[in-house]
Amino acid sequence: MNSFDNPTRKRRLAPVDVTTVQERVYQSLRLGLLKGEFLPGEQVSIRGLAGVLGTSPMPVRDAVARLIAERAFEQSGPRSLRVVPYLASDHESYIRIRMQLEGYAAERAASAPKDPKLIDTLKRHNDSIGEALEIGDFDAALAGNQAFHFELYRAAGYPQLLDVVSTLWLRTGPIVASARKDAALFDRLFHTGVHIHGDAIDAVARRDAAAARWAIKLDIRSSNLAIRRFYKRGAGETGGAAS
Repeated sequence: MNSFDNPTRKRRLAPVDVTTVQERVYQSLRLGLLKGEFLPGEQVSIRGLAGVLGTSPMPVRDAVARLIAERAFEQSGPRSLRVVPYLASDHESYIRIRMQLEGYAAERAASAPKDPKLIDTLKRHNDSIGEALEIGDFDAALAGNQAFHFELYRAAGYPQLLDVVSTLWLRTGPIVASARKDAALFDRLFHTGVHIHGDAIDAVARRDAAAARWAIKLDIRSSNLAIRRFYKRGAGETGGAAS
C-alpha cells in the first residue's frame, strides 16, 4: 500500500479555503460593477459569469447572492438574473446621497496634511481618462474615473465612508456606463469630468476643503444631468443576454 493512501497516516495538507475563492469572485464582480463593466437591466447567468471568471458556479452563486442583497443584481425570473435596471426616482435619490457623502469625503481629503504623492496619483488617474478618450477607449475612461474618485475618497481616512460610497456606486456605475451607447455624449460628459477633476485636484493641493467639496458635488451633478437626458430619450434601454 502506498503510504499516502494509508488511512492511519496523519495528513499535513492545508485545507482549501473556499471562502477565499468566494471573496475573490465577489470582489471581481463588485469591481466590474464599480467600473461600469455591466449595463442596467443586462441579463447575466451564474454559468456565464463562472466561465468568464474561470471558476465553478458555486462561488459565483454566493457572490451574486451578496450583490443581490446590495441591490446591484436582482432576480428577473426563477433562474435568471439581471443588473438592476435604471429607475429615475431611485437614481435621483442615490445621486443626492452621493453628492453629500462624496462631497464630504473630498472635503476630508483636502483637510488632511498635504500629500504630494496623493496629488500625483490623482493627476495620473485623471490624465488616464483624457488619454482613453483620445483613442475612444470608453472602458478605460470608466476605469480611470473610478480609480480617481476612490483614490480621493480613500484619502479621507474613513474606511467606513468608503464602504458606503462603494455600495452606492454599485447601483450607479452601470448607469453611467450605459452612456457609451451615445459616443458624443460620453465623450462630452467625461471631458467635462476631467476638467472638474482638475479643479478638485487643485483644491486638494491648496487644502481648500470647501472648494474640493464643491468640485466633487459639481462633478456628480453634471454627470447626472447628462445621464438624465440620455435616459429621457430612451437611449439607455438595454436587453439581451450577456455573461
